[in-house]
Amino acid sequence: MKILITGASGLLGRSVFSQLSANPAFDVTGTAFSRAGENLRRLDLTDSAAVADMLREIQPQVVIHCAAERWPDRCAENPDAAWQLNVQSTERLAQLCRDTGAQLVYISTDYVFDGSAPPYSADDEPNPINFYGRSKLAGEQAVLGNGDHWVLRVPLLFGPVTYLRESGVTALLETVRDPQAVTLDDWAIRFPTSVEDVARVLEQCLLKTAVGAHLGGIYQWSGDTACTRYQLARVVAETYGLSADHLSGDPAPQYNEPRPYNCQLDKSRLTDMGIEAGEPLTQQLARYLHPFL
Repeated sequence: MKILITGASGLLGRSVFSQLSANPAFDVTGTAFSRAGENLRRLDLTDSAAVADMLREIQPQVVIHCAAERWPDRCAENPDAAWQLNVQSTERLAQLCRDTGAQLVYISTDYVFDGSAPPYSADDEPNPINFYGRSKLAGEQAVLGNGDHWVLRVPLLFGPVTYLRESGVTALLETVRDPQAVTLDDWAIRFPTSVEDVARVLEQCLLKTAVGAHLGGIYQWSGDTACTRYQLARVVAETYGLSADHLSGDPAPQYNEPRPYNCQLDKSRLTDMGIEAGEPLTQQLARYLHPFL
């Protein structure tokens, strides 16, 4: 199976590229824009002609679309660029995949929900409350409306990082190590999810399609540990025996962009198919943070 991955230099894309490339069942091409090079081809997703040329050259059966603007505050600060990448480029990619016979897998977010009535099934009505969520929902609609494609929604991601602030989860090690008193969000409930787990989920899904299964519509995956940012920082501290005395929780934080309260995703549509992945959050954190200690 020939697979093309967009955003293969990013937090999620790197793990997806690594996981699938290691499987002899797949012939994988990774693309990136600003960080292309080595094993990754340069591709500007806003250049429709370049995307069409790449699809004609590679002729993938599957395109996994990991590229996105994934930081809510950055989306709000530069909405035109975020909309172009998350929606317009995604729509054109979906159309080109349809026309060349490739199935597009679009990575979306739990932020398509407002967080008021968890857990959310894949069939629940979305109601995003910030620009990032609206852009990703529009991306979902563009994908599902332009071919036999499917969507995988995931929540807050973390994993092997090149620098701590590449994920809001691993960035907490800096917060814990800095002795200056700090107050952290102790209201919004998140479900930190390993990009390596997401990569394994995608691998299992593709192996099923390789033997005749059909995937379509919307699927969801999530880690199982619920925690606020404050609680997660304490987990990071406990994992390494660091002091958390300088940390305090804010039960009513003020955001630049609104955040949903609890967007817990129901992943039963995948688990019912026998898809599985996961290990304890503390074990994952210890592995990913170890290089920075």
